[in-house]
Amino acid sequence: MTTQKPRERIDSSYTTSTSGVLMPNQEEVQPTAFSFGDPEPVLGSQISDYLGVFADSNGYWYVPPVSLAGLAKTMYANGTHASVLEFKHNQLLASWQDNPMIARREARAAFKDFEVFDNAYFLAIRNRLGGINRYVRLPAVNMRVGTEDNYYLLNSNGSWTEYDAADIIHLNGGDIRQGLYGVPTYFSGIHSILLGEAATLFRRKYYQNGAHTGYILVTFDLDKNKASELQSAISQSKGPGNHRSMYLNMASTLQGKPGYTKDRVQVIPVGDFGNRDEYDKIKEITQQDILNMHRVPAGLASIMANNAAGHGDLKNVREVYYDCETIPKQAIWQELNDQLLTRAKIGFNEPRWLVDVKASK
Repeated sequence: MTTQKPRERIDSSYTTSTSGVLMPNQEEVQPTAFSFGDPEPVLGSQISDYLGVFADSNGYWYVPPVSLAGLAKTMYANGTHASVLEFKHNQLLASWQDNPMIARREARAAFKDFEVFDNAYFLAIRNRLGGINRYVRLPAVNMRVGTEDNYYLLNSNGSWTEYDAADIIHLNGGDIRQGLYGVPTYFSGIHSILLGEAATLFRRKYYQNGAHTGYILVTFDLDKNKASELQSAISQSKGPGNHRSMYLNMASTLQGKPGYTKDRVQVIPVGDFGNRDEYDKIKEITQQDILNMHRVPAGLASIMANNAAGHGDLKNVREVYYDCETIPKQAIWQELNDQLLTRAKIGFNEPRWLVDVKASK
């Protein structure tokens, strides 16, 4: 008995009259490869570059040693960093003594400026006789120290307002490399802030991308025009999850020779779900770095304890923080009293818990 071999019909479009090779009629395939899609951080790495202090090109003011706009953006790059800054700001505001010449809202904005930029500015508002009626806060992000015993406020429309140094009170947190501008102490840990932002960005893109970090898109036997159209279409879109991906267009081969590839379009995912463990480790380390550089205990920063012991007695932690951090920060603000009028001198109340302790003795 003779067994007949199975036969399959081949569409005529896959044969040629001259060679009989099982390949589609097409132009010569030009191999194409390009990558697309990048994560989009809030900040670039240049934020950590220390520029030094030198006069601006116009010669009117000195350029801050670090990007003030970049420091402001760090508040939106890392939730822990923003939360700790708000906590430190609230500690001062909670004990602020009402001042007849500095409104609470002005003090609140100035406290935030000092925590973020290590600089705070007040403008003396004078009456017609030259006396001072009150003080208002000027935004530190737009203030510049002038080259001729003056100050400048940069306006949003590109212009600027000049102030005489006698009308400006500048609280400068200090910097060991120059004395014109303060530089926040958290600047030393700026990379931890940015690393936490990068890890969060990666995780969000990772899950949006279907639990892989990117993909390789492979097509076979597309002519040059069609490959160019596909390349253009992909380039104009950010791609799934906006991760680094690659597109390849190549000729079909079978055992090293021209042949027909069954799957003419292939999508190859890159990466796996195991990256989650690395993300958790990075987030934990960067969070601890941020708390350390701000000198804020985790319990006071609303960080959940990851052990059974918790954060200990928070009342004791609060007292230690008040003695070691809040009182010295209040003393820095009271340095302004040397420049303020007598009735405008800055003062702080004792916290309620400390008043209660004294009353119970």
